[in-house]
Amino acid sequence: MSAATPYLDPHVHLWTRDAAEPFWMCQKIDALDRDFTLEALGRLQDAAGVGGAIAVQAMTDVAESERLLDLAQASPRLAGVVAWADLLDPALGERVAAYRTRPKFAGIRPLPPDTFGGDWLGDARSAAALDTLRSLDCCVDLLARVEDLPRLRALVRRIPGLRAVLNHAGRPAVMTGDTAAWRREMIAFARETGAVVKCSGLVERAGVEWTAASITPWVAGLIEAFGPKRVMFATNWPVMTISANYGLWVRTLAAILDELGLAAEERDDVMWRTAATTYRVAWPPAG
Repeated sequence: MSAATPYLDPHVHLWTRDAAEPFWMCQKIDALDRDFTLEALGRLQDAAGVGGAIAVQAMTDVAESERLLDLAQASPRLAGVVAWADLLDPALGERVAAYRTRPKFAGIRPLPPDTFGGDWLGDARSAAALDTLRSLDCCVDLLARVEDLPRLRALVRRIPGLRAVLNHAGRPAVMTGDTAAWRREMIAFARETGAVVKCSGLVERAGVEWTAASITPWVAGLIEAFGPKRVMFATNWPVMTISANYGLWVRTLAAILDELGLAAEERDDVMWRTAATTYRVAWPPAG
């Protein structure tokens, strides 16, 4: 970790069981069916040397995004919020404008209802909506199944200037250990688009028997394809707790970056600067 600047985790979720719309994973995974609060996150981050986070929507619900923005406004630990908006809403621009009245709004993750199996990538309205977000200079987090990455790449390529963040390393099938096709896709995604990528989601897709050695080729693939200035460390807490604990993932990734020979400046890019620059958040917080 840089002596001057603590790590910034740009992908965490915060939810409580009394939320109006429960996060769908709570209904599938017992270990996630409980409260995950900012206070709990803070304890984990303090122990792991992480200074703060960017909260990302988990529910397709404006009310959840507003709640996260309220939390961020009250806490220096949250540097920003990636909120939800309906990609196909004719009033998308107005929704972004409303979010922008909040000081820590950092971007949108639309997460269409058919993200994992529908045809939002082929819907002309999706391209038009992303172009609207480009025209508004609004950062967009994008999530797709690994088999849909070529279609997502083609879509993003059609919208030059879109501030796009590919979530969770493209959701590769880490458990298989076969990186070849995924590496080719990451190289193409980096070459053909201006997207940055989150180095997260790997341990969840590796199973509980993952090791640093089994994760290293996937991290190396991201660094090779995008370079440190377009890769950002993230945890995907609390979803990542199904296969690891917070501090273990932070320590493992830092050690892998050292093993890969990244210079101190490059490690800082991955561990905080890429996220701060991409989301245009003040990091570390003043004071």
